[in-house]
Amino acid sequence: MTWISHVPALIAVFGLLIVPGLPVAFSVRARGVFRLGIAVVVSLAVIAAASLIAPVLGLGWSLVPVALVAVVVGIVALTLRAIGRDAGEEPVGTSSKWVWGAVVAALCGWTGIVALGIGAADHPNQLYDGLFHLNLIEFILQNSDASSLHMTMSTPGQATAFYPALWHALVSLIVPVSGSVVSATNIVTLGVVGLIWPVAVASLTSVVFPARPIAAAGATLASFGFSVFPLGFLNWGVLYPNLLGTVLVPLFVAIVVAALRPALTWSSRLLWCLVGIAAVGAMGFAHPSALLGGIALVVPFLVVRTWTAACRAGLVARVVILVLLCLGLVALAIVWIKANVTTNHWLPSETMAQAVGEVLLLSPVERTAGLLLGPLAAIGIWQVVRMKLWWVLASYVLSVGFYLASAWFPILSLRSLLVGVWYDDTTRVGALLAMWGLPLAGLGVAVVTSWLRARWENGARLPVIALATLIAFAAASHLIMLTSDVLQMRRVSFQFGDASRGLSADEAALFGKADAVLDEDSVVIGDPLTGAALLYAYTGHDVVFPHVAGRYGEDATFLARNLVDGDAAVCAAVDRMGVTHALDFGDRTFFESQSPRFTGLHDLNESPILTPVATVGEATLYEVSGCE
Repeated sequence: MTWISHVPALIAVFGLLIVPGLPVAFSVRARGVFRLGIAVVVSLAVIAAASLIAPVLGLGWSLVPVALVAVVVGIVALTLRAIGRDAGEEPVGTSSKWVWGAVVAALCGWTGIVALGIGAADHPNQLYDGLFHLNLIEFILQNSDASSLHMTMSTPGQATAFYPALWHALVSLIVPVSGSVVSATNIVTLGVVGLIWPVAVASLTSVVFPARPIAAAGATLASFGFSVFPLGFLNWGVLYPNLLGTVLVPLFVAIVVAALRPALTWSSRLLWCLVGIAAVGAMGFAHPSALLGGIALVVPFLVVRTWTAACRAGLVARVVILVLLCLGLVALAIVWIKANVTTNHWLPSETMAQAVGEVLLLSPVERTAGLLLGPLAAIGIWQVVRMKLWWVLASYVLSVGFYLASAWFPILSLRSLLVGVWYDDTTRVGALLAMWGLPLAGLGVAVVTSWLRARWENGARLPVIALATLIAFAAASHLIMLTSDVLQMRRVSFQFGDASRGLSADEAALFGKADAVLDEDSVVIGDPLTGAALLYAYTGHDVVFPHVAGRYGEDATFLARNLVDGDAAVCAAVDRMGVTHALDFGDRTFFESQSPRFTGLHDLNESPILTPVATVGEATLYEVSGCE
């Protein structure tokens, strides 16, 4: 019931995800859900572009720069549409009540599931990266600047620092409606998972298999059986930027396929190419690894399309086309190597047999295996072979190869070369299996549905009922995985109470008291791993450590290890940094770290220079009072 008051904020999220891109969506010749998907992609690209342009124009971050960019983009799109209005281009995609019904059902289902997992709109994520993401949103609000080139929160003193901040820019626009950074983050999570993910799956399936609308509907509903994505990204990390970027991958592939159809007019192809560039921008500023994953999955289609064009061209043109293709693949390889962020922190954890089994059942990342998606995808693969859509099969094989490399491949150097752009992380790589696994499963649904209908009409009622019952039981097996991920969200990732692994309800209540005690120029120090750093996201008051990682200077490092000592050296560092208060939230942390980096920020009741000024439960705010 606590979510009801946030319905206006959720409507605002849907509006931001759809309205800025609507003129473009109605300018391209698309139909059905794919048109909605284009609106979402362009809207996110508009927000990303506006966040970069606003500081250049001297504008603070708000809806104003978003509206300005949206107007310009809309005028360009409508102009190109007007130029090519007489073309007889066939709209791409599928318009079907079954697809729309499935998308609406998935929207309601995923929204409800995510809301159930989070628990309440004011529950902060309790994972390591959640601290950074929540505080970065406050950083944007404080500086009225959402440019991904200016994300210097964890590197104070630098003029520029790049971090893909599209997620944070989007959430920051919702804060005035939702009332807080935490609730805005959770509301946007509902919107991204509930709206974009079903639309993306349905769009790709309808574009590639337009003659089978049941495939798009089936793929959309089949997404409930693949909870590794998106729920896995909320239980690991938390991976908000990756979540936003990865949900756009199917839309990117669908847009590329639509843009390179034969017999388009120059104005129409240019418009589609601009939409493709928008998709690249949205994915890149959501998270670059998602963009590289999308590009990798579209390479087989580009190779096939380029080869077809070369075969139809003259000798000179053929050579030029093939040389350009080779140069493009070389450029991609170079970028892939340069973008490698291998840490070797996450090593292979499965046998080859286990990893292959997970692929066959479409139940990756050591989840409980469901029994329906794998067989449906196998039927879809069989149908793709019959249709001779070899590039679809090749693209899926690529995602399978990435997953096997991440989960099992024992040669670490080659493994990192392949999946290093995802930090060698099996969870992030595992999500790629859904990009084609779900459309293939949807195609399997279409084949099985057609077969059942034919048998039913021929009077074979008993076999149809028996098979339908078996399918229902197989579908129910996926509820185990889905339930497990939801319980993980409730009990760990978004647990907000006495059992919280990071920020507890008492500690959040202390933030409210601290807000009344602290002045505008107060600076607070505390161990960020305990959740003390979230004072910034909750109240806007400056903290020394807004994140665990970062470069905060020698004095900050010294205080992190020695504040409790309260000696002359500590007082000198306190004075230089302007620290006025300290938070002690005990020893429970978001992440179990063996590093001694923040050991001086615990047991602060023993410090001779600190005086308690506010306490809730075991959480205490201290004032620096013992330094001359």
